[in-house]
Amino acid sequence: MAVYSVPEIADKINALARELAQELLPNGHFNPNRTRWFFSGIPDTGNGSSAYVELAGAKRGKWFDYGNAAPGEDKGDMLDLLQLKLGLVDKRAAIEEAKIRLGIQDDWKPGKPAQLSPEERTRRAEEARERAAAREAEADKDRQAKARGAKSLFLKGGPIAGSPPEAYLHGRAIDGGAKWPGALRYHPEVWNRAAGCKVPAMLAAIYRADGEQVGTHRTYLQNDRERGWCKFDCGDAKMVLGNMWGGFIPIHKGASGRSMANAVAGEPVYVTEGIEDALVVRMMKPDARIVAAISLGNIGAIVLPGAIERLVIVADRDTNAKAQEQLERSIAQQQARGLDVRLVMPPAHWGGEPVKDMNDWLVAWLKGERRRREAMA
Repeated sequence: MAVYSVPEIADKINALARELAQELLPNGHFNPNRTRWFFSGIPDTGNGSSAYVELAGAKRGKWFDYGNAAPGEDKGDMLDLLQLKLGLVDKRAAIEEAKIRLGIQDDWKPGKPAQLSPEERTRRAEEARERAAAREAEADKDRQAKARGAKSLFLKGGPIAGSPPEAYLHGRAIDGGAKWPGALRYHPEVWNRAAGCKVPAMLAAIYRADGEQVGTHRTYLQNDRERGWCKFDCGDAKMVLGNMWGGFIPIHKGASGRSMANAVAGEPVYVTEGIEDALVVRMMKPDARIVAAISLGNIGAIVLPGAIERLVIVADRDTNAKAQEQLERSIAQQQARGLDVRLVMPPAHWGGEPVKDMNDWLVAWLKGERRRREAMA
């Protein structure tokens, strides 16, 4: 009988991700184009969708949890999912379970080396290369289709001046100055899966450093009787259509006014996690080049042009261990690319109020100024 290596078994069981995800995580759901299976985490309570399984492309079978996952339950492949969901004692047991599901019978025993002929090794290596090439081609096709859809949605949007997004940002004490960033637009009717209907949304274009738009970020909004225009309460208020990884939302070109691809040599880039914080930095440093990365992990994935030598990360004051780990990883990734990385954070408190991010700091500062003026009146 043949002997299969662990990577070969993992490759084969990952190909069954679509079937296994629905079986092992029955409270999850597909994304609109059915390329991901969203779920609430390994406990699978159905309350939320912070995690997902990749069902197509080069990452098929991989899963990630961006919520507050327990240690060892934040990412993995189908072997890991089998082990966690079936309560298997270790990875070896998960491999045996995978072999049963795949109908694999071999003569492997612990401690027994696999004896494959040179011809068989060559054949299997070629098959693995072909499978990898097919997955990559499928993934590239999927990325291009997502990018087209994301760009189409963004182009259907209009200026945010005088729109609900402007009212929302003003409610967060954010001033657009003479003109709001061109990367932000407004669309009155964007589909929201959780609500099952179309709702107003602020759109933000996601680009790579070469200028190609790869995605569109959506901030869903609602007009609340007491709060005015604010983030949508139903489901995830912020979502990405298309691709995000390695991309960014260009908030301000800085004093040079040039595109990122044509940035001035030595020009620093300020990067925040969220759009709102990036707009606050724009208010504070009108000559700076500023981008929003959407997530902490994505800060490390952004590849900037060679002219950029310094990256200033304007981070949230987040004490969560997972967030701190992601921040440290992103710093290390950018330092490995040769960048001089600086870290800036808002104070933990201002005027007796806790501060989480730059927008919180701005709001707290304005409240303090208002109280000071009232006391002097």
